[in-house]
Amino acid sequence: MNISNIKKREHCILCDYPQKTCLCAWVYPLNSPINIVILQQPKEAKHAKNTVKLLNLTLNRIDVLTGESPEDWTEFIKLVSQKPENFSVCYPHEQSKPLESLINIEQKQDYFPSGHTVIFIDASWRKALKIWKLNPWLHKLQGWHFSAPPINQYKIRHTTQKNSLSTLESVAYILEYTHGINCDPLYSLFTKMQQVCFLENTGN
Repeated sequence: MNISNIKKREHCILCDYPQKTCLCAWVYPLNSPINIVILQQPKEAKHAKNTVKLLNLTLNRIDVLTGESPEDWTEFIKLVSQKPENFSVCYPHEQSKPLESLINIEQKQDYFPSGHTVIFIDASWRKALKIWKLNPWLHKLQGWHFSAPPINQYKIRHTTQKNSLSTLESVAYILEYTHGINCDPLYSLFTKMQQVCFLENTGN
């Protein structure tokens, strides 16, 4: 019998989590006025605790592109180069601006109009830096970082980086801050994933 078929049957065909920890009951669609693009490092895509999987289950306007170098994203880079003003990147660097510097509705609408695309890098800090350095096309886009983000609720993975959030929390924070989107269903799913899939199973 094919082992891959056995594995597939043991996972929910909708949320792709093990059937005994299926999360479908906590998945609620979330409409986003902006496009979300995730540049996901290949190993992160295979990580059981990655949060992009939850974003994919929830958001209506999200694309996940796996890779590391420009050769992995040639079509997307071509699209960005045609109208770079329609794209921005959420990654802290010397030229990035704090999201919190946008203090009124007009500023938020100017930088994050409906249909705008925000790019995120999904990887460990070390590998995210590698992706940043390998992709100078990202450096040409408006960059954003967080100066006063909410408290990190990612209990099952830890980092020593200041103001660090999971990819899910970063996306949710931008949606909330720029468009006032209620991301409580996304946070609830995030919490439930940690409890059901990991914390309860380890006795923590």
